[in-house]
Amino acid sequence: MKNFVVRKKISLKATPEEVWSALTNPEKTKKYFFNCEVFSDWEVGSTILFTGRMFLIRKIELKGQILKYEPNKLLKYTLMNEGADEESGNFSTVTDELTYKDGKTILSITDNVGPAKGAEERYERSLKGWDTILKGLKKVVEAP
Repeated sequence: MKNFVVRKKISLKATPEEVWSALTNPEKTKKYFFNCEVFSDWEVGSTILFTGRMFLIRKIELKGQILKYEPNKLLKYTLMNEGADEESGNFSTVTDELTYKDGKTILSITDNVGPAKGAEERYERSLKGWDTILKGLKKVVEAP
């Protein structure tokens, strides 16, 4: 079975702390993550929840678990696809990795949507979704 993994990278004119804040602050995620706020206590093993309304119409609630958490450097978490459970294998593992070089933060995103049924469709949606998210994130962290 094939694993489907989305890999994206973006250079941001911001410090790792500013980018980290945009990744973990619900008021900021709402501005670029399909109108969703993120909630967690940011401890390994804890729940992460993205909740909101896509296009202000469709209710979204994506839930997962924090796997790794290193402030300003690394955030890794699972994210259940709507209507899925862990036994189905129908979840993504997302890794956000930050590096700082020459006054810019490089954010590398890996989204492993796994091999479960429908993975290819989720992979295609994820490719487009991350492009939209990263474009919005760039506007949030580089805003004057």
